[in-house]
Amino acid sequence: MQGRLAQAEGRAAAQLRSGDAAAAARSYDEALRIATALEDLDAVAVNAINLSIVYQWLGRNAEARAALAAVVDDPRPFPARRRLQAELRRAIVDLAAGEPASAAAMAARAERRCAPRCDYSATLLNVNAEIALARGDASGAAGDAARALERARSGEDSVEAANALRTLGRSARLRGDPAGARTLLEQALELDRKLADPRKILADLTELAGAAQEQGDRAAASGYAARAAAVGRVVDSGRGMAEMEAGLRRP
Repeated sequence: MQGRLAQAEGRAAAQLRSGDAAAAARSYDEALRIATALEDLDAVAVNAINLSIVYQWLGRNAEARAALAAVVDDPRPFPARRRLQAELRRAIVDLAAGEPASAAAMAARAERRCAPRCDYSATLLNVNAEIALARGDASGAAGDAARALERARSGEDSVEAANALRTLGRSARLRGDPAGARTLLEQALELDRKLADPRKILADLTELAGAAQEQGDRAAASGYAARAAAVGRVVDSGRGMAEMEAGLRRP
């Protein structure tokens, strides 16, 4: 059975590299079922989290949330680190589904587990900043994102630094400061280009197009929008999955 588990996980990784996220989801689902049969709680958590990530890439938020239920709603003694990862993932999925109240409740669970500080402090602050933005609280979002940026930089975490900069840019737009937003979003874009994550690049360019439009810079807005459309085609085609695979949780 352990061999079958390793094969399913390896197959999922290969399918992501080839750009077939739907097939990868099926393989991670198979790995999750095998891990459950083996009662290997760490493997259950890893594959539930990975399955939720791929489902979210596919826009299947309800299924992403259902996958995480194998960890967040199960009283068995999962490793604390895995449970924290799953709670953060659930908060992110709830945000994507437009449910900030549910996301806040899950983030609060993760925060209690993380206290006073843990390896996921910057991620947690970024999630809280996104929740504040979803509620229209630009000031609260900026405060959490600024703290996330500080922690991410101190920990040399480029992914969370880029996320924080993007949220700071979005909050600046919400406060009516498109010029400041463009400066922050350009910094996020520079990091995301180095990380080669097309979905984050798409988010940066989309926000930059909006900020430039708000600033009255139609030429720049058109340029950002054209670049966003090109990246969007890459995302839709499945290319770039190999780079995004780095975001998956590994044992």
